[in-house]
Amino acid sequence: MRSSPFVLCIDVGGPKNIGWADSTRSSGSGLELEGALDRAAALLRYGQAVALGFEAPIWTPRRAELMTITGRRGGIETTYNRAWSAGAGTGALGAALALMPWTFSRLRKAGGDVTVTVDLARFRDGGARLFVWEAFVSGIGKGASHHDDALLAVDAFAARWPDLVSDVPPEPALNHAVTAAMASGLLVDPGELAMPAIVVGVSPATLLDPARSG
Repeated sequence: MRSSPFVLCIDVGGPKNIGWADSTRSSGSGLELEGALDRAAALLRYGQAVALGFEAPIWTPRRAELMTITGRRGGIETTYNRAWSAGAGTGALGAALALMPWTFSRLRKAGGDVTVTVDLARFRDGGARLFVWEAFVSGIGKGASHHDDALLAVDAFAARWPDLVSDVPPEPALNHAVTAAMASGLLVDPGELAMPAIVVGVSPATLLDPARSG
C-alpha cells in the first residue's frame, strides 16, 4: 500500500488534557474524541486504511540487564534527553494505559471487528487496516496546545509516509498498545506483544515546513 492512510493522532492525557488531530486537519479536545474515533471507524468499515498514533510511550523495553531496564530507548529519546521512564514519560504512559483500551473499545463498537497491527510491513502489505504508532513531541518540537501537538505528529507521519523509519531503534519490547487492542476484542497477532511500535518524532524541521500552513 503506497497510498496515504487516514491519520489520527491523540495527544494523551487525562480527560481534560486530551488533544487530537487528523489528516483532514480537523482537531479538538477530549470532548470531541468520540466523534473523531467514530469517523475513523466509519472509514475502517468502508475499507480505508487508518493509522492511529498516541503521543505517549506505548511500548517499553524488555532488557536482560537490571541496571538498564529503565534507561532511554535511544534515538530521539537520547537526542532530546527525554527517557520514557522520566516523569513526563511515565505520566503519559500511565494515562495511555487507561486511554488505549477505551479508544480501541470505541473503535470496535463503531467499526466492528477490525484487524490491527503495529507491524509497518504488515500494514503496508494490506494485512491489517488499522496501524498503531507512537508519536514523540517534546522540547522545541512542541506546539502551543495539546491538539497542536497532535497535528504536528500527524504532519510528521504524513510527510514521511510510506518510508517510515522509527526514531527509536527497535529492541525486544512489551507492547502495551497490542495488549489494549487484544483486551478490547480487536483482531491482532499475539506475537506482536513482543514488538516495538514505530516512533515518529516531531523535529524543528516539521515546524518550519511550509506545507503545514496550506
